[in-house]
Amino acid sequence: MKKNLKFYERFERFALDHKLFKNGEKVLIGFSGGADSTALLLALWHLKSRFGLSLLAAHINYNLRGQDSLEDEKFVKEFCFQRNISLVIKNVKIKSASNLENNARNIRFRYFNKLKRSYNVSKIALGHNREDQAETMIYRMFRGSGYTGIKGILPKNGNTVHPLLCFSKADIIEYLQTENVSWREDLSNQENTFTRNKIRNEMIPWIQENLNPKVINKLYNAAALFSDTDEILRELAKRRLLNAQIKHSKNGYKFSLKIIKKMRPVLRFYLYREIYKKFNNKEKDFYHSNFEEIEAILDADGSKRVDLPHNVFVFKEYNELIFTDRDKSTEINVDNKKEISGLRIRSTFEDYRIIMKKLKILPPKRYLYEDKNTIYLDMDKTSFPFIIRHRQPGDKFFPLGMKHAKKLKDFFIDEKVPKFERDKVLIFCDSEKILWVAGYRIDNRINVSSKTKNILRIKIEKMTVKRARAAERVKKR
Repeated sequence: MKKNLKFYERFERFALDHKLFKNGEKVLIGFSGGADSTALLLALWHLKSRFGLSLLAAHINYNLRGQDSLEDEKFVKEFCFQRNISLVIKNVKIKSASNLENNARNIRFRYFNKLKRSYNVSKIALGHNREDQAETMIYRMFRGSGYTGIKGILPKNGNTVHPLLCFSKADIIEYLQTENVSWREDLSNQENTFTRNKIRNEMIPWIQENLNPKVINKLYNAAALFSDTDEILRELAKRRLLNAQIKHSKNGYKFSLKIIKKMRPVLRFYLYREIYKKFNNKEKDFYHSNFEEIEAILDADGSKRVDLPHNVFVFKEYNELIFTDRDKSTEINVDNKKEISGLRIRSTFEDYRIIMKKLKILPPKRYLYEDKNTIYLDMDKTSFPFIIRHRQPGDKFFPLGMKHAKKLKDFFIDEKVPKFERDKVLIFCDSEKILWVAGYRIDNRINVSSKTKNILRIKIEKMTVKRARAAERVKKR
């Protein structure tokens, strides 16, 4: 090992600096038989005592290259047998040729995660090098991934580690040659069918020849700076999130548009993505195009909506920006209605309980309009049956305090009722007119006065929580 002391010293220093391993861990190494994975497995085999590790190599034969695939499998078996390294092999056949690279990657990581659970593995080690870092940064840059994308491959990302990230391809080849260890060449890497191959075989060589021969090292160093920048922006966005947040419920988050607009656009990007992550624990599917869609509705008139991946919705409603996993525009059946034929103490409609009571004495004036979910009306100015429904085209009523009819649509606009909330509002009617736009205003024509003899109090209550508790009690039985 003395002749490769420099390589091992660099490997060990990189692993220690980034805290890649802990003493006593079992490490799963993705072992294709190529130069990178062979160098990674060989280095960990030499240093396993130093780090206190046990090793498990995993090889996937995709059967894409005929006899070459069989030779790859034979090579990894012999390599591990000679060094007494535990090895597991999975043979698969990819059915669809479309998006082959992504399908293979998904199969690989599903298999690795399965092995991680089955064999009590602590870390998954992959053999990405500096060139891979450069390719990844360029690839993600043109996909609009922001700092998170162009910081590239992290030395440690959760339970996945990349111990060879500080080495160039030339370093790795020199190491294997000095150790007198062979490896397998995948000739398909020279084909420019895949985007990453085009970047590796065409774009980077062109940049090296025409712009900067040290582009690989420059991008590697830039990745560390972008990584630090990304962490700083993440922390700032989390603080701003707390400052801007108005309300949090199990279905979403509501923010002050005024505070959000004061932020720099780059911080808003991180803020939106941080909120998006709260719904599915993923941020990789939030792209710059999603950011631009949300930005476009900030100054738009009225209520607007943006659909994000994985059923996350953004609603701009007057002075608020709402992120939710419920499609608020379709969750109410506007054709629902209920008829109440006579005075009933309690009844229900959708998620509401309706409580009615006939009173003999009018409450003090200061209490009449104190609760937006309770009204007092003159029973002699209306008659049963009452209809409870949602808004309909052409609806008009006389809002309390007004002597002329007003379109319900205009009333909602004036009251700044969010567009996607308007269909949820309960409308109480008799056979001739609207009596109450629940939660907002009663009709002036049925308002009580000192001359009112028969007073009806109507109160509505939301039942969501109580229903949930009742459902829990039934489940326990």
